[in-house]
Amino acid sequence: MVGVLSIDFDYFINASSEKRNMYFPDVNYEMPNDMLQSIWKKRYLRYPELKQVGVIDDYYFLKSYLRNFKIARENFLKVDNHKYIKSIIDRIPTKLKLKIVNIDFHHDYYHYYKGSDSWNCGNWLRRVIEERPNTKVKWIRRKDSQVYSLDGLFPFEHTEDIRSIHKDKFDYLFICKSPEWSPIHLNKKFEELASSVL
Repeated sequence: MVGVLSIDFDYFINASSEKRNMYFPDVNYEMPNDMLQSIWKKRYLRYPELKQVGVIDDYYFLKSYLRNFKIARENFLKVDNHKYIKSIIDRIPTKLKLKIVNIDFHHDYYHYYKGSDSWNCGNWLRRVIEERPNTKVKWIRRKDSQVYSLDGLFPFEHTEDIRSIHKDKFDYLFICKSPEWSPIHLNKKFEELASSVL
């Protein structure tokens, strides 16, 4: 079995689901970066308290974990958008069974897509399961993460225990920032986390 550790930085933001709905912009996941930056700046003006949002303790646990993580450079990918995990998945022969451990505020098992882009940050996991139905999944979520999709309760293992990653073996590491859901004053924290690897 091939292990993939998928990390979305939005998991570590110290904001509840309610505060995210209040403070974070409602933006398109394919918005140009300069426009997204401008929208975030307007949110800071409207909600100055947004600047006080930091990261949860799990951030420091994972940063330490990644310092000791042994992975081949070619099996590590750092990007903005979660949809690019496809480039890792597609490199793994389909005859091999996958286990994906996804550390994420969102389950990414949604249905939506637009135009011809059937893989996006919110449905990539559903696409993997459609293409590789024998994939095992463990979602490491936050206490107030949404656990439902149109199909009902998220149909795979899920836990709030990030330390459970010690029980798994990983061959690939993927990390994304998700700038739509990550306040820009935390960009440095994302870079620190990613630079903990290798």
